[in-house]
Amino acid sequence: MSDTECRADRICHEGRCRFVEEVLTELAIPPLDPTSGDVDAGAFPRSANGFMGDAAHTGRSENLGPAVLPSPVWTYKTGARVFASPVAGHDGTIYVGSLDGQFVALNPDGTLKWRYAAGQKIYPTALVVGSSIIFGTHQRELVSLSLHGQPRWKLPLQDVVDASATLGPDGRIYLVANGALAVDLLGRLYWHKPTANHVRSAPAVHPAQLIVIGTSEGSLIGLRPDGSVAWETPLGGAIEGAASVDDEGRIYVGTGRGEIVQVDESGAILWRFKTGDEVRATPAIARDGTIVAGSYDGNVYAIAPTGALRWKVATGGRVRASARIDAEGRIYVGSQDNLLYCIDPNGSVLWRYNIGQDVDSSVEIAADGTLYVGSDDGGVHALR
Repeated sequence: MSDTECRADRICHEGRCRFVEEVLTELAIPPLDPTSGDVDAGAFPRSANGFMGDAAHTGRSENLGPAVLPSPVWTYKTGARVFASPVAGHDGTIYVGSLDGQFVALNPDGTLKWRYAAGQKIYPTALVVGSSIIFGTHQRELVSLSLHGQPRWKLPLQDVVDASATLGPDGRIYLVANGALAVDLLGRLYWHKPTANHVRSAPAVHPAQLIVIGTSEGSLIGLRPDGSVAWETPLGGAIEGAASVDDEGRIYVGTGRGEIVQVDESGAILWRFKTGDEVRATPAIARDGTIVAGSYDGNVYAIAPTGALRWKVATGGRVRASARIDAEGRIYVGSQDNLLYCIDPNGSVLWRYNIGQDVDSSVEIAADGTLYVGSDDGGVHALR
């Protein structure tokens, strides 16, 4: 059914006509204030899991990954490259999309739980929030599924979606396509801020009530919660990866000029760190403030908040994947040399695991220490 077939103040939710307020209560979403469009941020205590682990894209995990070379547990084969990062739900279910246009939920033992056919490529990492799974596709739509794989809604868009959606503290979902958009968990559009070209930089949420995105023209933009522009800073190189925000509110982003740039909350550039090639990874931020990012020059860099190099680790290929950091500071990052690396906080390589093909997907670290990662071989790999 469609919403137009439901009478009165009802919508089609999971195949039935339901009153809007009932669904909002079920999903723990406060009603939209028709006069202001504002919601009470305090009404959103729920957690979300998605790209880089949090809305600031720090890449930190509260779980411990393996300190010694892990063994393969299982591999689930999709029909095409897996660029998205797997996301673990609270019950251990693994959610991930593939370039074959299929989105799958996998049991912890690697068996298929359910599959959803999106129709076109799925690049973004899913956002799992409450009882909803949200992701964009090349079908030019934002999709919301239940935890059982049932379609809740689809929001048609004017462009394909390449970047992951982010949950803000106000309960809004922020995403990018032909600009930046804000929607709620029922798929209602709040605003759309167009940009000149397609955007691939997943929105990062800054504590100063800013949504930060990068553009292919090389500008970093800070948006207010109403979609207006607080500031725009030209960085001189295309921004493909997302920005990240440290505990002090400083912003980090990589550019096509091969730089990792630190910007403050007003948009002022504080420093630039030069690598040997473009940086498409999203910088991860360790608990001590160290910024960790790979470059297409094949190196993984660790940079102090002052902009000084702390260490670098050479891999045998371009580094497109964004790093994840476990509870003890160990860094897990893939490379296009087919290897997954584990690096300690001081820059020593603890182990390398050969996945078999390029690893552009970021790692998910599960509560039991299992690592989940996608690869160009079409596999979702579980290592422990």
